[in-house]
Amino acid sequence: MRCMPGKGPRRRSTMSGRAMTDSELSFDVPALVSLSRQIELHLERLIVQGTLKSGQRLSEPDIAKRFRTSRSPVREALRRLEQVGLVVIEPRRGASVKAPNARDIADMLAIREALEGMAARLAAERADEADLARLAACAADPGAEDEDNPNLALVEFHEALLQAAKNPALQSMLRGSLNLFRMVRTIPADHQARKARAAEEHQAILAAVLARDPDTAEAAARGHIRTMRQQLLGAVAASPPAEDDTDADADAEMLRYALDHRPDHAGGSRRNGRNE
Repeated sequence: MRCMPGKGPRRRSTMSGRAMTDSELSFDVPALVSLSRQIELHLERLIVQGTLKSGQRLSEPDIAKRFRTSRSPVREALRRLEQVGLVVIEPRRGASVKAPNARDIADMLAIREALEGMAARLAAERADEADLARLAACAADPGAEDEDNPNLALVEFHEALLQAAKNPALQSMLRGSLNLFRMVRTIPADHQARKARAAEEHQAILAAVLARDPDTAEAAARGHIRTMRQQLLGAVAASPPAEDDTDADADAEMLRYALDHRPDHAGGSRRNGRNE
C-alpha cells in the first residue's frame, strides 16, 4: 500500500531551473466552492509546497488578474490565509508569505508536541486496519520522495497519524500548525541526518500504535517533536539572516508563473469578473 496517492509524470519548467510536479500544477476543487475559497486553496497549496517562498510578496492585482476577477475575493482569501498563519498582511506593504522565525517555530512545535502526542495516543486506541496500513506505508520508505520536496514522506506520516486518531476537533486545531510545519520542513539543514533520525522515530511511534500501547505512543510522538524542534532551531540559528526587502520584480514574476500554471476546471475560476 502506498503512503498517499501516487504522483503522475513530471512536467519541466525553465523557471529558475526547477521542476514542477503534476501535483503542483493541478488544482481540483468542487464546482460549487466560492471563488475566494478557490483562490485560498490554490495559494495555500503553493505556499506549503514551497513554490511561493517565505517572505515573497503576494500582489492582490496580480492574483486578481490571473483569476480574472475583482480584488474583493482575493482580499478575502488572503485574510483567511493570514488567520491560519500562512500569510502576513502589513499596512502599506500588503500581503506576503509568512517567514517563520525561531520564536514561531518554537511556539508551533510546543503546541504540536502536546497535540501530536494526543494524536498518537488516540491512534493507538482507535486506528482501524486501513489506518495502520497507511501508517506502515509512510514509515516504511521515507526515501520515496518527490525530488522537489525532500521531506514529503516524512510529513505524510504525521498526516496519516492525525487521520488515524479519528478526532475531527483535533484535526481542526492542528490545521494551522500543520501548514507551518510543512513550511519549516523546507528550512535548510542536514536532510539526510534529519531523515534518518525521523525515520527511526516514526518506526517507534508505529510500533507503539500497532501494539495498542497509548502511553508509549504518546511518549514516542512527543520525543519525536522535541528532536525536530532542536534540529530546526539549530538550522535557523545557522542560517544567514533574511534580507528585509525582497525583489519585488522577481516576486511578481514567480507569482504570475505559479498562477499561470493553474489549469481551468469545472469550477470556472477563470470566469471574468466573478466575485463570489
